[in-house]
Amino acid sequence: MWLTIDKSINISLIRQVYGQIKSMILDGKLLAGNKLPSTRWLSENLEVSRNVILEAYAQLTAEGYIESIRGSGTIVAKGIYFK
Repeated sequence: MWLTIDKSINISLIRQVYGQIKSMILDGKLLAGNKLPSTRWLSENLEVSRNVILEAYAQLTAEGYIESIRGSGTIVAKGIYFK
């Protein structure tokens, strides 16, 4: 997976996941409409609780970076423009 988690640092796991995905969106590495991994798959892959991923995705959703489409998964939100 393209995310790396370091359990030995003083940054929460939620913050690490949230920060890395947000950075990829802001850097243009994840574009509008790109599908994100399911929360189950990502939690298994990173060996963290699914709640960690759910919380990170919830924060990204609240800030408008991603959106969940029922039956289709989670994608990078459209209409995000950065200069």
